[in-house]
Amino acid sequence: MQRTLSTKQVEAFHHDNFVEDQVRHFVQMLPAAAAGTQVLDLGGGCGFFARRLQQVAQCPVRVVDLDEASVRACREAGIDAVLGDALEPALRGNETVATFNLILHHLVADSEARTRALQVRALANLRGRVGRLFVNEYIYESFVGHLSGRLIFQITKSRLLSAIGRVVATVVPAFRANTFGVGVRFRAHAEWRSLFEQAGYHVRDARIGSPEVVALPLRALLIRTIRRDSFLLEPAESA
Repeated sequence: MQRTLSTKQVEAFHHDNFVEDQVRHFVQMLPAAAAGTQVLDLGGGCGFFARRLQQVAQCPVRVVDLDEASVRACREAGIDAVLGDALEPALRGNETVATFNLILHHLVADSEARTRALQVRALANLRGRVGRLFVNEYIYESFVGHLSGRLIFQITKSRLLSAIGRVVATVVPAFRANTFGVGVRFRAHAEWRSLFEQAGYHVRDARIGSPEVVALPLRALLIRTIRRDSFLLEPAESA
């Protein structure tokens, strides 16, 4: 069963901090995306990416989001938006590209296997229905294998460990997390590629984001690098 954030937790993500990077990567990898190319922005929130992409690439964008307040904000800003689930979006049949901007890591369940299955399902459901997918995701590279993302998942999905984390975060702000008690599943670059392959896609193109500052306390989670990479996915011929 999918775990979802509360309304208050969702509100913490109502910002446009990373939109310029996302739009730049989208345009670089899809230069032909122009007027008439219908983009479906899954989990598009308040429409910051949709609005900016429409300005830059002049292509229509429709937002699908579970949060009523976000959909309302989109409509008030003149953005086409509907209530819907990224796992099973209702399509109109004219979608050329679907985007997942920092959304997949929020599709979590109570175990690693079920979480991976949710993330794979979100992608696989669009294969054969939408030509290409644009994915912008957090990359957590670890000093030890792919351990950092798994540690963060175990801590944030556990009520007990999350309660401890909240207390620690009052003293060490670097440990603050808006996903305590629900869970979040970050992955390394290679892990995302493996997941895309499992969902029946190959990576046509990719953009490596700039490394972010990793606060010293976070090194305790064996985090070596944090960044945001973008991937252009196309259905694999053998899928």
